[in-house]
Amino acid sequence: MAFGGLLLASATAAPVPARTNALSLQQCFEMALKRNLDVQIERVSSQIARFSLAGAYGAYDPVLSIQASHEYLDTPGNFSPQKFNWDFPYTMDTDRGGAALAGVLPFGLSYGLDAGGGRRSAVTDFNGRPEYALAFPGGIRDTNNSFAELGLTVRQHLLKDFWVDQAREVLQVRRKQLKMSEAALRMQILKTMLAVELSYYDLVLGRELVGVEQAAVRLKQQFLTETKRRVEVGDQPPLDMQQAEMQTETALTALAAAREAWVSRQNTLKVLVSDNFQAWAETELAAADLPSVTPSHTQLAESFQRALKERPDLLEARLAVERSDIMVKFRFNQLFPSLDLIGRVGSSGVEPDVNQAMNTALRKGDPDYMYGIVLSAPLTRTTQKNDYRVSKATKEMSKLQLQRAEQGVLLEVADWVNRVESRFSQVGSTAKARVYAEAALAAEQKKLENGLTTSYFVLEFQEALTAARRAEVYAVADYLKAQAQLAFAEGRTLDRYHIAVEVK
Repeated sequence: MAFGGLLLASATAAPVPARTNALSLQQCFEMALKRNLDVQIERVSSQIARFSLAGAYGAYDPVLSIQASHEYLDTPGNFSPQKFNWDFPYTMDTDRGGAALAGVLPFGLSYGLDAGGGRRSAVTDFNGRPEYALAFPGGIRDTNNSFAELGLTVRQHLLKDFWVDQAREVLQVRRKQLKMSEAALRMQILKTMLAVELSYYDLVLGRELVGVEQAAVRLKQQFLTETKRRVEVGDQPPLDMQQAEMQTETALTALAAAREAWVSRQNTLKVLVSDNFQAWAETELAAADLPSVTPSHTQLAESFQRALKERPDLLEARLAVERSDIMVKFRFNQLFPSLDLIGRVGSSGVEPDVNQAMNTALRKGDPDYMYGIVLSAPLTRTTQKNDYRVSKATKEMSKLQLQRAEQGVLLEVADWVNRVESRFSQVGSTAKARVYAEAALAAEQKKLENGLTTSYFVLEFQEALTAARRAEVYAVADYLKAQAQLAFAEGRTLDRYHIAVEVK
């Protein structure tokens, strides 16, 4: 049975605006996936999560620092209690330059590689001691040299921050958040497709209801014409004509209301498939294909299994549990004391020329090294213990929320399986009721022609027929909507319409 077959052949078409756009359900899906604002917002949200994940890798980016400086020191003559002689006054200029490369490796090893060099120039005044001043022209000694230094420093965590540290925790959490955002995007796509499908059926329903009301008006007008003729020849009293006129006006009112609802349903669909409602405001939407009613074979156990596997919101809830587990592991690791292995190896060189000094350092002319262990731990660990308890409670709450979500989805599936079966039976019963109402009206009209009944009863049978037609239209629409809701509850809306969506 198809929607279009519900209308009588005598039903007249509604006035069509100058701009009409007939869309198939598949076209509406495609437009919504590209233009729907809720889907676009969720796509941007997924992009933000992807950028956040990429930014988390920045914790492992090496940091290069370069420095250059000039230092001037003017020291007057002074004494030192540890020296036999006075310190002579001097001035010293020091030029330094160097670079360092530091970073952290994914397994928690921090490193620093530094290289630098410079030149010192000193002028010392020995005139305070004539016996020393004779050794230098004018009693002034002018000296200079160059220096260079190379070194590598490392630090490895052995307990706290060993198997997971702050950077790794952030990275792992953001990976889960990206997957969660992709699941949320997929869920939004399913919600949007469901809204489009329901709105599309409402559009067809609205058009069918306009046709039903048009058929009712036609019946009322035909009956009014016949009643006027009978009143004029004296076969019926004038009151019958007034009743027929009242019923005609009532039918016209119902037709106007149906047209109003039809326009409202069009607007709802326009908002779903477009991001520019103003451009569509003057366009009439029409259904290019009329959906047909086919029996739906449902198995509750299979529907449960599909929903638990396919629903994106359940995937998102499971990912939330995994994210909480990452936080629990990190907080547990923070309970340990900090035990770090540290070390440094390097060399230096002091020569008259900076190039010579660098060559000496490269040849490990004056080597230096250091290694050791650093242990540190808070005495109470109050913060760490309670942070760990919070993370465990958060994980437990995430598991309960997942369980609640699964319960809700299963309940949703069970309800729609029941409704699909019930509403399919209503399609058949309302169709039979409409056929019976048509036959009953025809019989009552025949009785009126033979003078065996009154116009009142004919009008009653007309109302019964119109009500039966409305019920049949609603039954078909409700059944199609129930199928759409069940497909959504099972998470198979995309598969149902063979639509492939790449969520990334």
